[in-house]
Amino acid sequence: MIMENWSLLTEAFDDTEATIIIGMLKAANIPAERKDSDAFVGVMRVIGGQAYGIHIYVPDEYLNKAKELLRNSELKDDFD
Repeated sequence: MIMENWSLLTEAFDDTEATIIIGMLKAANIPAERKDSDAFVGVMRVIGGQAYGIHIYVPDEYLNKAKELLRNSELKDDFD
């Protein structure tokens, strides 16, 4: 799923936060993808639990713009 020349932007607390962050990025025309931080995260979804530790990636050329967007968002306390 994650392509070359993509950088880790942030780690979302859970699936809900990851969905919000990716939605914000895509609304700003910034491509974004999520990836579980480890295999256990995916297992939690399979057994019906909440997944924690979701990595959010953006293409390298969008990294600074994405960081700025998050800093200026209502979620800014999480990204300082």
